[in-house]
Amino acid sequence: MTPSAPKGSNNSTAMPHPVTRALRQLGHDLSVARRTRRWTQQNLAQRMDTSVSTVRRMEDGNPGTALHTFLRALHVLGRLEDMVRIMALDQDTLGLELTQQQLPQRVRSPGGKKTKARPSGAPAEDGQTTTDEDELKGF
Repeated sequence: MTPSAPKGSNNSTAMPHPVTRALRQLGHDLSVARRTRRWTQQNLAQRMDTSVSTVRRMEDGNPGTALHTFLRALHVLGRLEDMVRIMALDQDTLGLELTQQQLPQRVRSPGGKKTKARPSGAPAEDGQTTTDEDELKGF
């Protein structure tokens, strides 16, 4: 059995490079947002109800920093809604395309009965005629 890395260690070999870069960039952007507001790391830590060392690790892009810590920082900085908006399902282009590809080509009625399309104004099985208005009621 292989010993696992200690909790909180910086095991960069298991972290994909794009994720490492994204964490560093997010940490840097949070640092800039904090400094733009003229807050110290201590100020941000107090507002987030966390320690200064946690803020420091977050701003360094440490992969051991919990997601909720980043989200709390975004909340305190007034940017949480931006993250929520970005992650909304309607922004998931790939997911929407995959869903579109999985739509059935046709939808069959239950029991496999085929229904014949009638021209507008043609008599129905009960002998009554229908109009376009009748077919659109309820819309």
